[in-house]
Amino acid sequence: MVSGVAQDTRLALPKGVMLSRTAEFLNSIGLGFEDYTSKTRIYRLRSQTMPSLCAKMLNERDIPVQVAIGNYDFGICTSDWLQELQARYPASNVVKVCDLEYDTAGIFLAFSRNASFTEDTLRDSDSTVRIVTQYPALAESAAYKMRLKKFRIFPLWGSAEAYLPENADLAVISAADEAALAAMNLRAVRKIADSSACIIAHREGLQTADFSRILAVFSSAFTGSGKSRVKTPAPSSVIDNDYAPAAANGNIWLALADGHQQVHTAAFLEKAGIKMQGYSKDDMRRRPASNMDGVNIKVIRPQDMPQQVANGNFDLAVTGKDWLLDHLYQFPSSPVVELADLGFGRVRVVAVVGEDVPADSIEGIRELIKSGKLTPLRIASEYVNIADKYLRDRHIARYRVIPTWGATEVYLPEDADMLIENTETGQTLARHRLKIIDTLFESTACLIGNRLSLDSTDKRAKIEKLVKIFRSIAG
Repeated sequence: MVSGVAQDTRLALPKGVMLSRTAEFLNSIGLGFEDYTSKTRIYRLRSQTMPSLCAKMLNERDIPVQVAIGNYDFGICTSDWLQELQARYPASNVVKVCDLEYDTAGIFLAFSRNASFTEDTLRDSDSTVRIVTQYPALAESAAYKMRLKKFRIFPLWGSAEAYLPENADLAVISAADEAALAAMNLRAVRKIADSSACIIAHREGLQTADFSRILAVFSSAFTGSGKSRVKTPAPSSVIDNDYAPAAANGNIWLALADGHQQVHTAAFLEKAGIKMQGYSKDDMRRRPASNMDGVNIKVIRPQDMPQQVANGNFDLAVTGKDWLLDHLYQFPSSPVVELADLGFGRVRVVAVVGEDVPADSIEGIRELIKSGKLTPLRIASEYVNIADKYLRDRHIARYRVIPTWGATEVYLPEDADMLIENTETGQTLARHRLKIIDTLFESTACLIGNRLSLDSTDKRAKIEKLVKIFRSIAG
């Protein structure tokens, strides 16, 4: 039994795809957490063998940032997100302690197997090379190393493979190996980084505090054989990313959602009499077919849709009103407009604080700030621009918005004072001892479009026909 770690040792653990293997690793070195499972609804944990070691479950992408700013002493994540942070902020206060030899992958600069160009022609081109990625800082570094004359990087929430070749020339993307890239219909230009699960630490804390005992436990992770203690999972299936160039000519482009919104979107389309092939849980494709004449469809993340419609990559998209407003608050002159409220996927976007906060409204929060108890106010949210506008409109003088990638409720009360979050029933918030103090607006799925597409004589009739169908069902 391991004991003797300082009382304030804080560990950030990943939710999602890494969770089960990270739990297996922690158990193997004697730092198991009883409630650290995929079914848990508890975000605050304590080690079974080291009671003084406390942990929180965060979205993996947020862990390097939270460790760097000192909210956690240690974290476990894949090193791609650490490298992205360090590429953007070389002086960030975070350091890798050790690699853990599971969840290994490469970060590749890749292009479509259907592309008509080569690495040499891209390098010599005077045209702007479009790069899509979840790793904008690593992508910029790769573009300079490739010596591209002109390039533009489009940051995404995910699904970068879907954009090639119609909407981008290159992607910087994570994949297990080149065979995994081929399964996404991509080819590697080059590997720009290796990635694996790793332990990271707050650099300053590591230098000033005594973490020798927990570091000794972490050191037992090294097997000396180059093999991981954790079983390698079977390769996960990927969404079919086949390319059908003949279908693109003269059609309008419609973006549909992947992820948990897919089921609701598919049900709406079926209700509208739109027959889909390749847009179901059992048969999911990036470019599904339908019985809609003159319409090409692509499946991407709903968070990315407003920006992609604004860029002209899509004429129409089905996304959430929350993501549309977040985009419009950042870009008030954007050409994106709402064309129809579709009525499904209803959530409230709310302001949330801990149950113990002595305020039941934003006015109460303002009084706490005036008294010096919440200065500056820390707001965690996926909706960075909605949060910023909300606070400015309500004359909150001193605040700091903390961008997150999800699991936002875990930030209260230690790492933030308020959340701007979405909720269906409020039950999850109540379970975590949080309370709603304001409702900003209700969000539902909506059909959005690009004004330039609506003004196009070639596209107007097709767009108006589709909008009419959607409105008739939603109404």
